[in-house]
Amino acid sequence: MYGIIRKIAGKICGAGDKQAQVGRQFYKQVWTSLSATEGGAKTYVQGSEDEALLARSAGNDLKRLQSSVGIKKTDDILEIGCGVGRVGKVLAPICRTWTGCDVSANMLKYAARRLRDFSNVRFVELSGYDLKPVASESMDVVYSTVVFMHLSEWDRYNYIEDARRVLRPGGRLYVDNISLTTGYGWNFFQESRAIPPSERPPYIGSVSTPQEIEVYLNRAGYKDIKVSVVDDAWVIGCAVK
Repeated sequence: MYGIIRKIAGKICGAGDKQAQVGRQFYKQVWTSLSATEGGAKTYVQGSEDEALLARSAGNDLKRLQSSVGIKKTDDILEIGCGVGRVGKVLAPICRTWTGCDVSANMLKYAARRLRDFSNVRFVELSGYDLKPVASESMDVVYSTVVFMHLSEWDRYNYIEDARRVLRPGGRLYVDNISLTTGYGWNFFQESRAIPPSERPPYIGSVSTPQEIEVYLNRAGYKDIKVSVVDDAWVIGCAVK
């Protein structure tokens, strides 16, 4: 993973210490640059352009969503950070509507191409900090997977808080991140730390803890909160409005 990060770190703003001039918080600039080509977009979504890997990981995420928050045929579902439509492709056939949200117009273009055969999908470009374009109480499920690692902690909470506004009463939320408390998460943390500060790209992944996710869900006013660690890697937070 970090071999890839080191190799392509200069794509955003040039080589050397110029990388540090683009802050992590400039999500739109960062992710628009990273998704200039569809191949690049897929690489940053999953680490490679392999379509079989893309489909397999989407299937795994679908199982995780089904077992945690449940997916119903009558659900209106929204994804925060939909990327190239990896998960949307397996969700759209089994829900009423699927809305893909992303900070990058390029990502949304590729996602629309991937999901072009479905009439129940739409796409929304975000600022990178909230869900303002989405109507209040318009969704039954809001989820975000493999996205929080790229966000600062304040913006993780922003999305969790605004997702509650977007959800209907009884609506379900799912979020995840790599957990610092796991073996995989600690190695991930150490590999990131080993990159010299001046060379750390703004999209570098950062971890969470179960306590962090639980605090966010509680502070945002959710109920039926469940936080778990799975596969010695991921922390998952689920809750109900």
